[in-house]
Amino acid sequence: MQAMLQANGWLETQDIIRGGITAGVALEAGAGPGYLGLEWLKATHGTRLTGLDVSPDMVMIADRNARSWTMTDRAQYLCASADATPFEDGVFDAVFSSRSLHEWIDPRATFIELWRILKNGGRLLLFDLRRDLSRAARNFLLRRMTSDVVRDGLLASIDAAYTVGEAAALLEGTGFGAREVVQTPLGLRVSGIKQE
Repeated sequence: MQAMLQANGWLETQDIIRGGITAGVALEAGAGPGYLGLEWLKATHGTRLTGLDVSPDMVMIADRNARSWTMTDRAQYLCASADATPFEDGVFDAVFSSRSLHEWIDPRATFIELWRILKNGGRLLLFDLRRDLSRAARNFLLRRMTSDVVRDGLLASIDAAYTVGEAAALLEGTGFGAREVVQTPLGLRVSGIKQE
């Protein structure tokens, strides 16, 4: 699905940049094949990226994509879960993610972990599907899927996704200030800033 979004120019790269994530070292949680992080690197200068994914296959694909985009000097990919990262406190300027929140086993623990590894003032920006998508939005997405397997995966992801209210409740008590969860036409956007 991420390849289709990238090919059509539908990744959230510009949303990430408009959200103030334009410099420093970023973590992409649930990087998948890596297209979003690589697009972000391409659109910024002097930045670095670490991508995490729980799938060794996705890490291998993201590594391969970084090589083909000649970004290996700025991007690295690790097989790890975002709820128990291998990083010290306060090492990242930003964390972003697309379409992985609904996959997290313990979202509150993951938000707390992401807060831990962010520098003070670091930004969090996540995009995901939304369970209460309109019929028109669902149909728009489904018509663009190229196979029954991908279509079935999309439907399962929509069913597992959170509403705006549920996602906002997950952020309670995690330490993120200036947090906001808003509805988008095809999902939701979660943002926050680490404030100690």
